[in-house]
Amino acid sequence: MITAMSAQGKGIEGAAYATVASQIVTAAITLWYFLTKSKVVRIRRVRLESSLISEIFGVGFSAMLMQVMTMVQQTTLYHVAARHGGDTWQIILGAALSIQSFTMIPLWGASQGFQPAAGTNYGAKQYDRVKHITRVFMIGVTVFRLIFYIPIQLAPKTILSWFIKDAGIVSQGVADFRILFSTYILLGFVLMVITLMQSLGKASKASVLVMMRQIILFVPLAILLPQIGGLGVHGVFLAPAVTDLIILVLAVVMLAGEFRNISKLATQGQR
Repeated sequence: MITAMSAQGKGIEGAAYATVASQIVTAAITLWYFLTKSKVVRIRRVRLESSLISEIFGVGFSAMLMQVMTMVQQTTLYHVAARHGGDTWQIILGAALSIQSFTMIPLWGASQGFQPAAGTNYGAKQYDRVKHITRVFMIGVTVFRLIFYIPIQLAPKTILSWFIKDAGIVSQGVADFRILFSTYILLGFVLMVITLMQSLGKASKASVLVMMRQIILFVPLAILLPQIGGLGVHGVFLAPAVTDLIILVLAVVMLAGEFRNISKLATQGQR
């Protein structure tokens, strides 16, 4: 409601003001609730606990880094798409990224549910349960992503037309839209690995995956692929898919190593 009211006559500037205003109102309501109404968690006195600062940053840094790097990633995509394809391909890319952002919402929700479940059980030395929870969440998010993946692959023209009204532009972008989402089904597994590392206090490992996916691999590929084999702007849409395949391999290796460590801890705990 705030966004709609504030954006009238203001265009993009109004939408920006409305977004900030909505966030302030939401923060104020949340603070009020935990100060006065919550029966489970109540804020009474705020005290800085220096011994917990490193742990807080360790868990939160990679999550924050992922958001910042997403902005850098999308800026790079738009820039390269404009250089190799012009305004039309920026429109197609914008629609594709908007759809991608929407389909990521359930995945972020699953991540937020998985993190405390894995972290709490790890802290309680329930190591077998950590592995079980990890497998359940990975299977769950992969299956759930089929809800988006199948329609996008089978009816990309229909979905793109929800965001782009020009039928000619929609037809032009169908193949690349499919390519961009070709590895979409793998992202649930990758994000669960990143979240697991955060939950276990392995912030450096989580940050490596984030940096590799968002910047170290992606940016060079987004710049270089359009210049290889005459790919042009199509390389822009191929870069995320190639990046995700490489990151999947790294995530599998990292998960296997962590599961071995957890199994050792479980064995030691039984002695």
